[in-house]
Amino acid sequence: MSAELTPDQILRVVAALEAAWGGDEDALAALVRGGQREQPLAQLITQYGASRLQSMLLVVTGINRLDGPDLQEALSAFREGLISHVTTIALSMMDGWAHTAGDDVRATGELARQVMRALLSFTTDGDDPREVQALLAHLRANAVAHS
Repeated sequence: MSAELTPDQILRVVAALEAAWGGDEDALAALVRGGQREQPLAQLITQYGASRLQSMLLVVTGINRLDGPDLQEALSAFREGLISHVTTIALSMMDGWAHTAGDDVRATGELARQVMRALLSFTTDGDDPREVQALLAHLRANAVAHS
């Protein structure tokens, strides 16, 4: 994965996730247009989604609670396992999707919706609007806390 995203880039991605999930095509189009020096939104969504999903996998497997030699052993075993393999394939496909999306608002929106579905699959029991809003609020707060 590329360099870590800045808080501003993360906030742009979270705004895109929210716009795409809520069907706000005008807001999504404005976010896709971005500024002159901004990285394409689809690529940012992919970077962010990959980072969050990888972090969530470490949480659900309990690896994030380990340290020292136990951590290294668990990471090594994880990297050799099927979950890591399938995740790598999915993230590679998502990266290819982002590159072909370019500035296409529909393709970027669909990518954002798929990233939201993946995040929600780890964090909630479905797509309850309150749960979605709580997740988005958490993602925004996390970006601001790291600024």
